[in-house]
This record gives sequence, structure tokens and C-alpha cells, in this order.
Amino acid sequence: MRLFMPIAMIVIFALYLLYLAAVKKELKSKLVTVVYPGLFFIMVWGVCYTAFLK
Repeated sequence: MRLFMPIAMIVIFALYLLYLAAVKKELKSKLVTVVYPGLFFIMVWGVCYTAFLK
């Protein structure tokens, strides 16, 4: 159960990126405001989870 929520959030983020790329065609304009902060958050969360919580 602990692993379900992070995986679900990553899947939702990936689906949102696909929506921006395929439907709205605004992925390049949202790179700085959506994509980079999202990937940075996932990376920092992963490091904190593996380093401090295990």
C-alpha cells in the first residue's frame, strides 16, 4: 500500500504530460512551468524516500 500512492501520482503526471503533448500541443511552452518542476519533485522525493525512510 505504501508504494501505490507514489506510483499513482507518477502515472497521473505522465498522463498529464501526454495530454499536454497530444491534445493541447503546449508541451514545449509548459516545459519550464510544468515538466521540469514535476520531474525535479519526483527526483527529490525519490531520493528522500530511499535515503531517509528506508
